[in-house]
Amino acid sequence: MIDDTIHSKNDRNSVNDPEAASKLRKRIESKYHEYHKDATLLASGTVIPCGTSVWRDALIRLRDDRPGHYFVPIFPSSK
Repeated sequence: MIDDTIHSKNDRNSVNDPEAASKLRKRIESKYHEYHKDATLLASGTVIPCGTSVWRDALIRLRDDRPGHYFVPIFPSSK
């Protein structure tokens, strides 16, 4: 769900606190390998696998279909 202190209620693509949003994204990204195969997260739709060529369109659809939820694309670390 959206954290009102971080995410803008009026603009689904905007944030109220960029620093907090960045920390949240980094925390989520750091757990990529834990999350991407988690059966519970996959079954609940919390984690949604998506090909690298279509993730932007999928993100737009998710934000349209599930207002009030925060979606962020995460990828394996390139390091």
